[in-house]
Amino acid sequence: MIRLRGLIADDLGYMFEWRNDPRINHWTRQNDVISSASHKAWFERQAHDPKIKMYAIDSGCVGKHWQAPILGVCGLTDIDLINRRAEFSLYIGPEYHGNGYGEAALRLLLEKGFKTYGLNSIWGETFDGNPAAKMFEKIGFKKEGTRRAFYFRDGKFIDAHLYSILNSEFQS
Repeated sequence: MIRLRGLIADDLGYMFEWRNDPRINHWTRQNDVISSASHKAWFERQAHDPKIKMYAIDSGCVGKHWQAPILGVCGLTDIDLINRRAEFSLYIGPEYHGNGYGEAALRLLLEKGFKTYGLNSIWGETFDGNPAAKMFEKIGFKKEGTRRAFYFRDGKFIDAHLYSILNSEFQS
């Protein structure tokens, strides 16, 4: 069983390592290695930005006062409360891949987005070939389109696919 909780400073080390890990950033918009200073600055900015809600994915407390390391990070960004939509982000630490944590976390994030924030639509973007696209479709996301040759990665242009899910689709 996993849960989502707000990010805390103790999470920064895990996040910094993962955001610079090629197994993660190969699938993100990030092009360069993130410096420690820019990572800390991002953490501070997102904590005060009402259009961003980021969460640590963890397995809960182990013992009374000790918290297990986080399993990954997810969030809602570009939150638009007028049009009731947001973009989602999600990554699981590579050492935790293949255990269903991504799907479970995304379901919790969608629940939070639709019920807590009253969103109508949550969308995301993924690169061509990302195996996570199958998980998005399993949850109920619909592929809305393709941004052809939209990003330049590893010496070539690649497509980006847009996925979204509506509150009514998630609830049914």
